[in-house]
Amino acid sequence: MTATYSQMKLLKKIQPTQALKALFVIVVLFLALHWLIPILTSDEFRSFVEKLGPFGPLVVITYTVLSHVLAPVAGTPGILLSITMFGIYRTMLYVYLGSMLSASINFFISRHFGRKWVTKLAGTRTMNEIDEFVEASGTPLLILSRVFGFSLFEVVSYAVGFTNMPFKKYFAITAVFSLIPNIAFTYIFRNIDITSGKSLIIWLVTLIGTGILFALFIKKYSRKSKRES
Repeated sequence: MTATYSQMKLLKKIQPTQALKALFVIVVLFLALHWLIPILTSDEFRSFVEKLGPFGPLVVITYTVLSHVLAPVAGTPGILLSITMFGIYRTMLYVYLGSMLSASINFFISRHFGRKWVTKLAGTRTMNEIDEFVEASGTPLLILSRVFGFSLFEVVSYAVGFTNMPFKKYFAITAVFSLIPNIAFTYIFRNIDITSGKSLIIWLVTLIGTGILFALFIKKYSRKSKRES
């Protein structure tokens, strides 16, 4: 099966440095998780989790919020850790609840405290991605971003706060359309075995690959918006 012309153009746009960075992230996360998995799946760790009781889910939700508000903090390790404790179904529910909280917090921060605070919390690189989204913002793009841009969840949340979109509309779209990738991931990875290196690689490649493709789409959409304005 040969690639189409549009696919070839997309592949040419992916910078070698971006590919190397993505590969580096995958390798580092894989090695870290591979080292942690024997600990996380041990009887001692499971006993510790059981003693946490209702605080266990609260830890997962809190970590999800922090990984979105403090953008440099990676959310994937927390998700995979939660899967070892609670399974994929409960984990994705906790991630969804944490995401709704972070979506509100990020929106509030950018709308009421501005670029200075967002840059401090999210970092300069993330701020550049936020600017790309703001330039191309709109209801259709927000819907698409919640369905396909889940790996850039915090970027979108911060960005919409800089626009004039009402919070109620923003939150309703986020709450409804974020369910789609959440349910899809739950179904696709319902039998994931995080002790398997292959499963970890598939999970990480799916997240990072989708993020790169969606970021490229945002840049293309932003350039198109500039030409039409």
